[in-house]
Amino acid sequence: MASIFYEDEARAGDSAPPVSVQWLIKASGAAVSLALMAGIGWWGYQLAVRDVAGVPVVRAVEGPMRIAPDDPGGRQAEYQGLAVNAVAEDGAAGGAGERIILAPDPVELAREDTPATAPASEGASADAGQAGGQVTRVAFDPDDSLAGGGDDAPETRDDDDAAAGGPEDAAGLSASPRPRARPEGDLVARNAADAIARRFASAPQTDVDPATLTAGTRLVQVGAFDDPETARQEWERLADRFEGLFDDHRRVIQQARSGGSAFYRLRVHGFEDEAEARRFCSVLLAENAPCIPVLIR
Repeated sequence: MASIFYEDEARAGDSAPPVSVQWLIKASGAAVSLALMAGIGWWGYQLAVRDVAGVPVVRAVEGPMRIAPDDPGGRQAEYQGLAVNAVAEDGAAGGAGERIILAPDPVELAREDTPATAPASEGASADAGQAGGQVTRVAFDPDDSLAGGGDDAPETRDDDDAAAGGPEDAAGLSASPRPRARPEGDLVARNAADAIARRFASAPQTDVDPATLTAGTRLVQVGAFDDPETARQEWERLADRFEGLFDDHRRVIQQARSGGSAFYRLRVHGFEDEAEARRFCSVLLAENAPCIPVLIR
């Protein structure tokens, strides 16, 4: 009869693993775990105290930071070691030195370094040699005006005439003419006054009678004033401010009444169509001057 416990009997003879190997594996794992935990603890501690323990301590160096060498080498400049330098260095003049050297004499320029100046006789002869074959003599009278006729033309002589009057020509060449006298008064003011006088003398009559204006006439109104004189002054001011803009146009001073009181409208005449009047107003409005296109009905 077979036994039902044959498996247990069969396993009873199997050999168990050695106990020493299992213990060594467990001990190694425990040691690694403890080392890891100790490392993590130490790393955390270093993070906590790093800001305090990591501050460097700087200690002052004893003695001077720089020391001038006893023999720096190089070459001493000529201005070093003079007694006059002690005044700027120490604030007072130093004592008398063992050796006193006077300042050297001024250096004289060599002959080739001096400016070359030609004698008067040599310069005159050189100019005469460059003049060529003709000598021109100019007769100048400071009292004569510049608007003179042909009598003031310069006189020209040939070489023969110049040789005949040698001493006189030499005196004439050496003497310089007297400059013209300065004109009396301010030339700038005089010219400005003449220009204004010519402008007003040649200016045509700018006023246009409002009664002569027909229906459909294009005008431009630049202001309204209490009296005609103020309107004329405003016209002159605008003409000076916008130079050249009012030259081709004429002035219209038209009387009107409002609320029982009279006033005067200052208008500009001389426009062919509405577009030209609007272009005129655009120039004035760009400079903040009043301007309104008007159509006579």
